[in-house]
Amino acid sequence: MSTPDPQTTRPAGRSATWVAAALVAYLASVGNIRLWSALATGPDAVSWLALAALFLVLLVVFGLPLLTLAVPYLFKPLGVLLLLVTATTSSFMLDYGVLIDESMIRNALQTDAAETGELLTPRALLFVLLAGVLPAVALVRTRIAYGPPLRELARRVRLLAVVLTTALLAAWPSYKELASAGRNDPSLQLMVNPLTPLSALVAYARDARRHGPQALQPVAPDAWRRPAAAGSRPLTFVLVLGETATAGHFSLNGYARDTNPELRARDVLNFPQVTACGTSTADVLPCLFAAHAAGDDPSDRGEGRENLLDVLQRTGVSVLWRDNNSGCKDVCARVPYEEVHAPPALRNGPNPYDEMLLDGLQARLDATPGDLFLVLHQRGSHGPAYHRRTPPAFKRFLPECSDDDLQACAREDIVNAYDNTILYTDHVLGLLIDLLAANAPQRDVALLYVSDHGESLGENGVWLHGFPAWLAPEEQTHVPMVFWASPGFHAARFLDHAALQAASLRPYTHANLFHTVLGAFGVRTTAYDSSMDVLAGATHG
Repeated sequence: MSTPDPQTTRPAGRSATWVAAALVAYLASVGNIRLWSALATGPDAVSWLALAALFLVLLVVFGLPLLTLAVPYLFKPLGVLLLLVTATTSSFMLDYGVLIDESMIRNALQTDAAETGELLTPRALLFVLLAGVLPAVALVRTRIAYGPPLRELARRVRLLAVVLTTALLAAWPSYKELASAGRNDPSLQLMVNPLTPLSALVAYARDARRHGPQALQPVAPDAWRRPAAAGSRPLTFVLVLGETATAGHFSLNGYARDTNPELRARDVLNFPQVTACGTSTADVLPCLFAAHAAGDDPSDRGEGRENLLDVLQRTGVSVLWRDNNSGCKDVCARVPYEEVHAPPALRNGPNPYDEMLLDGLQARLDATPGDLFLVLHQRGSHGPAYHRRTPPAFKRFLPECSDDDLQACAREDIVNAYDNTILYTDHVLGLLIDLLAANAPQRDVALLYVSDHGESLGENGVWLHGFPAWLAPEEQTHVPMVFWASPGFHAARFLDHAALQAASLRPYTHANLFHTVLGAFGVRTTAYDSSMDVLAGATHG
């Protein structure tokens, strides 16, 4: 009986090179359906030759690292990870038109379980199962043969050389067409999956490491306030942080539907031109409370520095944060915080209605004899489960989408559900104004409502929020802001109604909050800029 020649015997199993090549082809094709769809449709659609050229380029881009890392003990775990990440991100990109950048990674990692659960629809889970889990199982069960290292290296170099040569030959005549598509739609570069999500994750980790535990830098260390004059009344200033409300759906801003009947009845001051400093709560809250000087980057999140709440508390103002959302993103780390628990009438599973923020509020006011800055953080209009945000009495616009999966509803029904959330926010603000007005004989009271960011409702195929700020549509960055104050507040600060009306029409950003609130409390500091104080230019004379 002859002995097999070890030089001619092939190892049992599939060649590691060809399994890696199959994985590369799968990621470049199925994993990038959003990219291929965007390139193949619409007024700027590219030719099939250009699509084929880009596909070959992706084979090279994905193939170089994967063929290098297709080695025992590493290839399968890496392949499984890539398949699951690609399927998950592809699902959200296809269903909601979102793009995965560092901001989106931050937002996803800092959200709460209730919001995450609303995104895990049967459709999304099925897609991840079919496009991610099953291929991953197939990869794990595949018996892979790793040949001699030098032979494997030679085979992979030849394969990459062939693909690279073909890609260059195909891309040369298509370069201008692809470059033009990229210039016309910069979002295309953020659709390369899983390259873009993994790059964003690395950038987030690098940023988190850079801004890790460190000594907190003081802001406005020279801040002070004059002692209260005899007979003066304390000030209660309430900041209501809206969630996912877009200015275009406020009837105060001209929306055809009457979504603000209660605010209009209370004669609030509306600000129609306010721009958010980001498109996700995780990005907006830190930059909203940061100390911005004129000309600063408004998206600066102020990492490692004190914020408005610290300055107020240090100058003797009582500060309280009440939350019905996913937390304050460390903005309120050094001030009192309450996660208010809903009374039975306002319970809605893991999604309590925003009226809970007012529960026990009068008792809190009574227990605070001095100046108070109160932040009420709403759940507001957070999607995709808009229908969960409103009690039955405020489902005025019907039929509304009652499914967490927006793809299961007509767009008109989704808009109805969203508009109902704006109507309910209007009601909550009306109740709050009435409560504050009842306290006006004892204290000066003021309310400022501003949303953290807006929301896309299917315009140009984009849903939800979290788009990269430099690409974000107006629906995600144009936010509502309204102001109301008691006559005593106006009189004590010599505010002129006509001047206020004129000031409200100017363009503002979230960067104005820091200076406006400091001005309202009479805080003196070199960090205060009256030109950024919304109320400073509206005094008598």
